[in-house]
Amino acid sequence: MSDNKPNLVIRIQNYNRVSLGAILGACKQELLDKFNLVKWVSSEPEPENELEKAQTLIVYSFMLPHMLEVGREIKQIKAKYPQITSICGGAQPTSAPQACSELGFDHVSVGEGEESFPEFLEKWLKGETEKGIHYAPKAKVNLDLYPGFSDITEYLPPIEISRGCKYGCMFCGVPRLNNGTLRHRSLESIKFIVKEYFKRKPSRKRIKFLAPNAFAYGSDGRSPNLEALKALLEMLTDAGVPEINLGSFPSEVRPDFVTREVMELVTPYLKNPTIVMGVQTGSDQMLKKMNRGHTRAQAINAISLLREYGFMPHVDFIVGNPDETFEEQFELVDFMEEMIEKYAIKVHMHTFTPLPATPWEHKQQSPISEKVKERLHALERTGHLDGWWENHIGYFRTNQSLEEDEKEKEEREKKISFFTQIRKTRDKK
Repeated sequence: MSDNKPNLVIRIQNYNRVSLGAILGACKQELLDKFNLVKWVSSEPEPENELEKAQTLIVYSFMLPHMLEVGREIKQIKAKYPQITSICGGAQPTSAPQACSELGFDHVSVGEGEESFPEFLEKWLKGETEKGIHYAPKAKVNLDLYPGFSDITEYLPPIEISRGCKYGCMFCGVPRLNNGTLRHRSLESIKFIVKEYFKRKPSRKRIKFLAPNAFAYGSDGRSPNLEALKALLEMLTDAGVPEINLGSFPSEVRPDFVTREVMELVTPYLKNPTIVMGVQTGSDQMLKKMNRGHTRAQAINAISLLREYGFMPHVDFIVGNPDETFEEQFELVDFMEEMIEKYAIKVHMHTFTPLPATPWEHKQQSPISEKVKERLHALERTGHLDGWWENHIGYFRTNQSLEEDEKEKEEREKKISFFTQIRKTRDKK
């Protein structure tokens, strides 16, 4: 390690290996060679010697569920090592930059980082960065120019084949963060990454993918492109991929893209026994409120087709949506139980949580009927339901409590300021 080089401390957690791999993989080696690279992984002790150095940049990437933990940590780090510079990026800083800035970060990177992060590093080395929030242009990154992984994180993630979405679900921020676009990685780029993975791990069998809607690969985002899907699957087969996993997490599918033509095409190639599909509710009325863009009938048809072609449907549902009544919740559970009885699906349960950069970010989680909870627990006990739906309830309450505490703090400060002004005016008199 050279004392002449500044330190670049990468804060690696299991939940951010994908995002950190993407931005580090986008950095040219000659740029990274200008730093002493320091990996601070998970629960390892903080690298005190490196953090004590005057010219040190520490990098964080995180999502909403990790914000409180990251906030506590960066506060402690900044108090102990006030001379270091900190930057954060990822899903949560992109969705709620001001809130992340208030955690104590010197720099907050908003948007896609493949181009903006290397640019930031170059400027930081020259002392040309100003503290604050840095915005990258929306939906401008060409996926083909970047590998999407880095050996620094010691993880070969699912290959990102598509980014963005043309739908507008009320609970989801993907369309807005990507400016309503859908971009695809080319076959040549995907093939290159596959070969690189096999170089690093020749024994690897399974290749998984990252996409908001796997069956939309190569399409306009509104209907399947059978030719593009076929070309993808044939290329992967020719490249010698032993187990192609498409449609399994994190490359789930939409019900309206599960057609007989698609299933006829993909079934001979796929090795994943399960296909994950977002249905969210069995009510056409709630589907409209959510702006899902598909119907209950399409969802049932998709579940039926997945079963017909030998796949286990692992279906996402959401309870506790804004202004949801107990009757609607009973209707949701009735629908899930009907699909379990008819098609032996597995339910992946969620509870609505307001996410930043979504149309429903300021909406409240609806109370969930105790009888509905009992029925969900019963489905869990029989192995028909999984998911972190109860954690989502607790997380929402924690966040709501914190927001209320902040509001009380603001009101208290306003009152103190008001009475201070009165006292000053009185003293002058």
